[in-house]
Amino acid sequence: MRLISNLIMGLMLVCSGAVFAADAPESVHVKLEERVSVIIDRMSDELTPAERIALTPESVVEFLSADERQYLGTAFSHFRLDRDAVIYVAFDSSYGETPFWLVDQGFTRRGALDFIVDEEDPYHVWSKAVPAGEVRLGVPSLSGELKPYLVFAAPASGREAVAITPLTPGADVQTARIGGLPFIDDNDYFNTLPKALVGLPVLRSFESWELVSRFVGYFRETRYPSSARPDHLQLTWQGDPATTATVQWRTDDSVEQGLLWVAPKADFFSRGVKSATRKKSQSSVLRTRQVVNDPAVRLHRVALQGLKPATDYLYAVSTDNGKRWTEPREFRTAAATPSEPFSFVYLGDPQNGLDRWGQLIRQADFDFPHARFYMIAGDLIDHGQEQDNWDQFFHEGSSVFDRSMVVPALGNHDSHGGHPTLYLKQFALPDNGSSKLDPGRTYHVTYQDLLVVVMDSNYHLVEPELQVDWLDRVLGESDARWKVVIYHHPFYASREGRDNKSIRDTWGPIFDKHNVDIAFQGHDHAYMRTVPMRGNEPVAQGEQGTIYLVAVSGTKMYEQELPEFAAFGAVNTRTYQVIDVDPLSGSLKYRAIDGEGTVIDQFSLRKPAGAAQVKR
Repeated sequence: MRLISNLIMGLMLVCSGAVFAADAPESVHVKLEERVSVIIDRMSDELTPAERIALTPESVVEFLSADERQYLGTAFSHFRLDRDAVIYVAFDSSYGETPFWLVDQGFTRRGALDFIVDEEDPYHVWSKAVPAGEVRLGVPSLSGELKPYLVFAAPASGREAVAITPLTPGADVQTARIGGLPFIDDNDYFNTLPKALVGLPVLRSFESWELVSRFVGYFRETRYPSSARPDHLQLTWQGDPATTATVQWRTDDSVEQGLLWVAPKADFFSRGVKSATRKKSQSSVLRTRQVVNDPAVRLHRVALQGLKPATDYLYAVSTDNGKRWTEPREFRTAAATPSEPFSFVYLGDPQNGLDRWGQLIRQADFDFPHARFYMIAGDLIDHGQEQDNWDQFFHEGSSVFDRSMVVPALGNHDSHGGHPTLYLKQFALPDNGSSKLDPGRTYHVTYQDLLVVVMDSNYHLVEPELQVDWLDRVLGESDARWKVVIYHHPFYASREGRDNKSIRDTWGPIFDKHNVDIAFQGHDHAYMRTVPMRGNEPVAQGEQGTIYLVAVSGTKMYEQELPEFAAFGAVNTRTYQVIDVDPLSGSLKYRAIDGEGTVIDQFSLRKPAGAAQVKR
């Protein structure tokens, strides 16, 4: 463990009012979302915190005015029918909520037509006869738990097929069939369909639109509210790991000033507090209507520059003008040249069971206390638009990330169907990513002779082509011996139905062109390692290829069906991965370690100096 003796002293720091910009792009449901926001504001004004926490679909309907109820009952799905038809609305009944507007609009329950999606999701069906022309239907749910419903259309008379024309941008129409996909952006599929629905046109939308009308569960309590004492300390890089580091911490909004002192460890032990440099932080207030017991917190941030390479540093922070300080933390800067051996840790999805995830990374920290940084392949939390989820992540993670830098990639759950605003606000990341995306969604870091390229694989929200030119340039301009990439959705899924062909076809040729050594991935909630791959094929022994890894560090687990080119796989196994890099010998050693401390998988790679320049 890297505990250091208590230290004291410091100086003042004035917090600026800067706000970290991460505004969400306009939604196709922007007017609906604005109206929902007005209703949420009214709930905040008129309901007590306890009443907001206790909302149910039924109590939300009672709260709505007649005008609000009518609006929400017609504001989500808009389409046109070319002839009189019977329309069937099908929705996931797992959560016990039936869209309230079905009764309002005169739909009838059709239990004989119920079917199954994705092996276990029971869909209930309601129907109604409608005339030709435009149709407007309501929100998927009031809880955000239900994925958007499906709409099938059959002719009211005769056999000529009904034509559905979507009037909601992004929606499309497919022919309903067993094995077909009910959503544009999800791998769910129709296990069963009644004969009456097979062959009908089905109006599809995006699974990620499920949260546009969330009221139930929107208001939350955090188990980890902020206070006047600093917490959630974390280290990141925004510049060169040899000369920079960024320190961030959290307080409640009552603290307007924060201080940090930093000193080379050797200087501090020889000269004491005289060796410490005192810094003022910048700050922003992070506000949320959701968290009823902690609606505003202040993030304090200090970007350290001009640090000495290959040097151990101590730092501490204060929120009361230096009267009290946190215990000092220690970190080490990278060497200016590839001259020091170093280790880092790779983690698959934390997402669920963050308390046990915290135990796992603390075990990793205990066993490998000198790991310089922790890379996380997305899905840091389960619901990225809920601040209390982030509060738990930082509560568990800061005991490690206050001394080892965190290098996160963005997963689908980190945005949870929307813009990753909270993710981007709470991590200070390099602004050297694709100019076509928000800063922090993509970036790269060079640590001695290792290039780490962080990408955004959420192709349902971000087209993979937007990162191609940037990825090609960053990999091509680097002369690092080792080149690795990290992103969330795996090239090669570990079981059927989770394929990610779009990113594989777009990014794979670039990985091959620039001889990427390892791709660190997540999403599939199992452990898998491929043999070295090139052009979607295993390479011959001794040839250069990319090793693709999938891992999970949280408690959510999936089944696995290993492809033929898998070198190793494991299920129901939480792991952390330690990678040792020795620039002097040109070796890279990889170990996957489970929660019991057992090495379940390992491999080694070796490259002579300058190997990145050799065309193979």
